[in-house]
Amino acid sequence: MDRNKVIKKIGLIANINKAQAFEVMNKVCDYLDGQNKSYILDEASACLLDRKVENKAYEVLIDFVDVVIVFGGDGTFLKAARTFANSDTPILGINLGQLGFLTDIEINRLEEGLNKLLAGQYIIEERMILEGTVIRKGKVVNKVIAINDLVINKGPFSRIINLESYIDNEYITTYPGDGLIIACPTGSTAYSLSAGGPIVNPKMKSLIITPICPHTLNSRSIVTTEDEEIMVKVDADHNEVMLTVDGQDSFPILSKDIIKINKSELVAKMMKLEGYNFYKILHNRLQ
Repeated sequence: MDRNKVIKKIGLIANINKAQAFEVMNKVCDYLDGQNKSYILDEASACLLDRKVENKAYEVLIDFVDVVIVFGGDGTFLKAARTFANSDTPILGINLGQLGFLTDIEINRLEEGLNKLLAGQYIIEERMILEGTVIRKGKVVNKVIAINDLVINKGPFSRIINLESYIDNEYITTYPGDGLIIACPTGSTAYSLSAGGPIVNPKMKSLIITPICPHTLNSRSIVTTEDEEIMVKVDADHNEVMLTVDGQDSFPILSKDIIKINKSELVAKMMKLEGYNFYKILHNRLQ
């Protein structure tokens, strides 16, 4: 964890499809103007405002700022974290969504959160990232990273798929069902939780295997160490199987494909304001 990074310029990225984005981003810009702090918006977010502001293309914004603030829910945060995974610049979230396990500032405490940011009252957590490799007939055909999870699912067909699963080349079991979720601790409160998987403190380093609607009575989630490799061999009688990254990007998977999932060498740098506590967030979100 890094502490007290000097913040000279702030990047602002909003989910422009959120109804509150315009109002909240205007408030933040007004606040930063009042504090004489420089900021840059991505091009789409700049179009929300009724003022002229410095802006850059989404993909390069990170190169011009010391921290990125994203306005939206966990999906908006995940997209930014994946896009900027190669950067050392941390990301802070303002929650415009519902659950918001990843976002740190609630709208009703906006100014308090921004005051902490500028006062250096925060830490930067390094969160584990997953790397998935798709192998077809002995050749790598795709490579992806995920902040939350990688999901192998059966697609729109009602027929089950069989997923032969290994940990460090040791056969574990074959999951017949709708699919399989491989999550890291940050993603343990996302799809994996909905499928009955365990909640894992995001500071831990591990991989979580959770079956989706398994057609068996004895399937349970498995938690591995960070250094172990998960390998899944796909057996399906149709070509609609998909590999989904963080619930956002999907890629077709064929029967007999092999998917290998490991801990990536990359880390996601998430800014957490003073007073942040995972279990407090868990209590508030899960009621």
